[in-house]
Amino acid sequence: MRTISTFLLLAAVTLAQGADKLFDENLATNAVAVLRVRKIYVWPLPMPNKYPFTRYGVHVQQVFKNDSNENLGGTMQVHGFNENDGVPSGECTIYIGRYDVINREFNKTNGTIWMLVGGGGTNGVSHIDSNPKFR
Repeated sequence: MRTISTFLLLAAVTLAQGADKLFDENLATNAVAVLRVRKIYVWPLPMPNKYPFTRYGVHVQQVFKNDSNENLGGTMQVHGFNENDGVPSGECTIYIGRYDVINREFNKTNGTIWMLVGGGGTNGVSHIDSNPKFR
């Protein structure tokens, strides 16, 4: 009886942890960093022909993955291409990598700016919560 109770308790804990997972393993494979964030502001960059990006100021709530040598806490800026969806309001999980603006290419950890994977919300955002719980 004790063995069955222990097994049921472990199963319940495992299921509870799986239900609370706030990132997508498949999307994370293409990202240098995976962060739970809250959007603070949106700013379309000037000179859209030269810099076709929107800048998002985000406050990092939790770091799930960080393969860079940078401290990714507090407030930071991430970018997305103007024609793509970006960081939504409320809390969400973002998948980011470095983007080299001069060469116009994703460059894992050596780029000049942080960019949503794929340049937008399709591959760069998940687990959107428009009503985050009070923290």
